[in-house]
Amino acid sequence: VLDDRILPGGGIFAVYPHRRYLPAKVRVFVDFLVQWFKSIDNA
Repeated sequence: VLDDRILPGGGIFAVYPHRRYLPAKVRVFVDFLVQWFKSIDNA
């Protein structure tokens, strides 16, 4: 839709409770996001 637009870089933050009480599926999702954004950064 907005192919001619370039967005400025910015940070994305995941805020979640202490790791001790973190459900496994949330941890897996956060790990997935980290890897996904790293792959975009390298592209």
